Amino acid sequence: MTSNQFSSGLESANFVLTSDPVHQAWNAIEKQKQINPNAEPSLFDEIQPENPTIIAFGTPPSSLSGQEALVSSSSLKEDNFAHFEFLCNKTNPNFSLNQAAIQLFKSQYQELLQLKEKLVENSKSRTPSLVIITGQSVGGSVATLFTLWLLQGLNLSKAKRPLCVTFGSPLVGDEQLRQCVLKFSTWKSCFLHIVSNQDPTPQLFISRKPGAYKPFGTFLLCSALGCACFEDPDIILEQLVKTNSQNQECHYGNILSDLKCKALCNFSTEAKLDSSLQACLITQLQAIGILLQQQPSKEIDSLIVRMKKHETKLLIQKKKNSDSDKKLNEMKVHMAFLEWYKKESRQPKIGGYYDRYRNQGNISDVNVNEFKKKLMNYWEDSVTEVENKPQIEGAHFRVRWLWAGTNYRRMVEPLNIADYYKDGGKNYKSEGKRPKHFILLEKWLTGVVKPEATPSKSKRESVGASLNEDSCFWAQVEEARILCNLVKNGSVDEKERALQELKNFEADVYSSLKNYALSPEIFLEKSSFMQWLKEYKGVVEQPYSSLLLDFMKERNDQAYEEGTFIFP
Repeated sequence: MTSNQFSSGLESANFVLTSDPVHQAWNAIEKQKQINPNAEPSLFDEIQPENPTIIAFGTPPSSLSGQEALVSSSSLKEDNFAHFEFLCNKTNPNFSLNQAAIQLFKSQYQELLQLKEKLVENSKSRTPSLVIITGQSVGGSVATLFTLWLLQGLNLSKAKRPLCVTFGSPLVGDEQLRQCVLKFSTWKSCFLHIVSNQDPTPQLFISRKPGAYKPFGTFLLCSALGCACFEDPDIILEQLVKTNSQNQECHYGNILSDLKCKALCNFSTEAKLDSSLQACLITQLQAIGILLQQQPSKEIDSLIVRMKKHETKLLIQKKKNSDSDKKLNEMKVHMAFLEWYKKESRQPKIGGYYDRYRNQGNISDVNVNEFKKKLMNYWEDSVTEVENKPQIEGAHFRVRWLWAGTNYRRMVEPLNIADYYKDGGKNYKSEGKRPKHFILLEKWLTGVVKPEATPSKSKRESVGASLNEDSCFWAQVEEARILCNLVKNGSVDEKERALQELKNFEADVYSSLKNYALSPEIFLEKSSFMQWLKEYKGVVEQPYSSLLLDFMKERNDQAYEEGTFIFP
């Protein structure tokens, strides 16, 4: 698989170094140091108000020695500081943050809240400015926390994503934090961490608390020879641990200037390389000073093997994403077939697509069953994936998928109901027989779309081609038919209860008709609804009159289908 693979770590690094934001970020850190050089530096300052907006976080004068302790999100919540709980999800309900960084954040919470509200408000303008948030050492750690918090408040479907650029910062959290951030599909690209192999600060917490910290985001690892970008957390950790420099003064301004002059790292690779991918990886290791030109070893070979695995994993993920798009297109084809099936079934002697499928009298009905299974499998997986996302990320996906999911639910759930009752089932909704993903799709819809007080003209005019808004309507019809049988054959108490439930159902049907929420297909002669109506008339006490029966008696169903009937 690696014969035609490449790693873009060097190209990404060169792109980063020649872009303005990185240099603007470092210049902002330098400016912040000069704002009041004789006083204790402030935690943060707005260095540039717009185009781009730049916020620089300062480095406190205190030593980082002994500051490697972690604090869990659950402990913070117990202390009434739950401002990072939005990162939690079902898979990772808890995570840990560096205690020193979170204490700094808490020390100026009110000021940071005002800054966040200001940036969120600015993001709503017609031409929002790019926001760069930067910091060095532990200031970069706080900048990372603030960026996560800011992302939670932005509407990323409209606002620009902020860019967090840190220089020589210690890691900010554990593996659970990394996993939580990865659940937000677009957030990882908001974080760029620049680390020199001459700077001991980034590896302080790692060496004193092995295995506790994990990186996230992109790391630009630098040496005097060059630089390369990495995203694999294990590879990054391994390189950070190898930093043995005791140099406390690492000037990233000079490092950036020197590296910017190197448009491309040209190292000779005399060793025989078995693939283009291996050549790329060896060149990256040479660029960051890990691999000297004449330094082959088993340790380096092992590192290259692990890097190859990571690159292959990324390639597989990209292929998976591509396959996901193809799968979505397949589902659209399946839905189109069901639309055709529904249209072909709209005949009086058939009774509509629900009853045609329930009776299974044609080979095309069997094909529909196969399409139904494939669609249900796809949407069950999709809904589970969305459900496991953090709340705000899940909400974004729910809105994005809402209309496709609603159309699927209204088209396919009746088929699932038909299978259930055909096999002798009862109480589809009340006894937990309804698949969970249908329940969630309906719940997400009601959370976004508020019901209309009266149906609009366009809704009335399009009712002829619509699906039942309540995807469980046919389950209610099936239950109503069971109730009719109970009125005939049940005990006195059972008859009384069944009659009351039937009248409740009758009122619900009329209310749905009044809102143009039912497809006119229910009025087809052979439909289960019309069979129920006939059975209902036979068991209800006579003489009996109701809004629904009067509506049907006067044959208003034709005017309803045309969208011209005005309910009293």
